[in-house]
Amino acid sequence: MTIKKTDPRVLKTRNNLRRALVFLMQQEPLESISVQKITQTAHITRGTFYLHYKDKQDFIETALQDFINEFFDSVMYIPENSIKPVKVFSLKCAFAYIEQNADIFTVLLGESFGNRFHQAMYERLRKEMLQYAKTVAIPGKQVEVPIEMQIDFVASAVLGLIGRWLERGLVYTSRYMTINVSKMLARDVEVDDLVGNFFSDQLQIELGVQPA
Repeated sequence: MTIKKTDPRVLKTRNNLRRALVFLMQQEPLESISVQKITQTAHITRGTFYLHYKDKQDFIETALQDFINEFFDSVMYIPENSIKPVKVFSLKCAFAYIEQNADIFTVLLGESFGNRFHQAMYERLRKEMLQYAKTVAIPGKQVEVPIEMQIDFVASAVLGLIGRWLERGLVYTSRYMTINVSKMLARDVEVDDLVGNFFSDQLQIELGVQPA
């Protein structure tokens, strides 16, 4: 009898395998991790592994996508007072989720995966932001800066900040991160001159001087 992918046993097996992968990557390079090591750590047979995946590469690619899907499923929602049925991103849920799964995100955003996970996260975040912008946009309204440029800027900043937060050992709580990132995104606080003036072009523009 064929077991459906949604079967709880399948979900448990795949979750155990993903957890085993993260555990092993905390100790050794991805290249040296074999299917045998993964299955032994997950306490399943190689036969079971190959019922779900073609090979190690297929498993890794699927696992990365599963991590991303689970993350976005946990942080995206449609607000109750939303006029249009479009999902938004909860910073509170995102930082809390990452804090609770810091071991996973530290590994996935680390050197072992190179830029693969970061790039996949970036593309998914960018896609969700673009979908939101297109849905709520007012027809005919002009914007000062192209929407795609704004999305690239914000998506890069948020993911970069998450990466540094993890690298520094979650020096701030998820609540503190939520509050301050929310303020910056809502422009409730201005970037300090000690930071903003580093970019001299902006300072010259404010003074009415054309950048060289």
